[in-house]
This record gives sequence, C-alpha cells and structure tokens, in this order.
Amino acid sequence: MTNSQPLEDITVRLDDIDQRLDQLGDEIDLVRTIQEGVRRETRSNSQALARLERTVTNLADIARLHQQALRQSERQFQEFQRHNQESQRTTNAALERIDRVLDYLFRQSGGQREG
Repeated sequence: MTNSQPLEDITVRLDDIDQRLDQLGDEIDLVRTIQEGVRRETRSNSQALARLERTVTNLADIARLHQQALRQSERQFQEFQRHNQESQRTTNAALERIDRVLDYLFRQSGGQREG
C-alpha cells in the first residue's frame, strides 16, 4: 500500500493540475476574446474620431466661408446705401433746379406758382 499511495497522490495532483490548467486556458481564451473586442472597438472609435475630425474641419471651413460671404454682403450693402444716398442727393438737387426754373418761368410769364 505504501507504494501505491504515492502513485495515487501523484495522479490526484496531476488531475488537479490538469483541471487548473483547463481553467487557466478558459480564462486565457476569455481574455483573448475580450482583448479582440477591445481592439475592434478601439479601431471603430478611431475611425469615428477621424470622421468627426473631418466633419469639424468641414464645418469650420463652411463657417469661415459664411463669415466671408456676410462681410462681402455687408460691404455691398454699404456701397448700395452710399450710391442710393448719392442718387437721392442728385435727384433732390435736380428737383430743386427744376423748381427754380419753373419759378423763373412762371415769374417771366407773369403768373404765380402754387406751392
């Protein structure tokens, strides 16, 4: 019996080691699976981040172009206002000259002009 007892102890111990190795193998497989999922998620996040960066860059370009267009529109509107004011002054001056000529003509004809 003494000879068989150490052999049985070794067999039990080897079975225990086999079980523990199987458990460790399962845990390693789980870690690998998780690690692969993390890699995929990281890759996906990197791609999404790159798309977001491109979108932000495009939006910044659009905002810059919009601001340029607004400034140009404002300059054109101010120029229009200046031309409009100049036209109004020219028109008013012409009307005043016409009024003076009419007044002169009415006075020459001996009549009085109304209003």
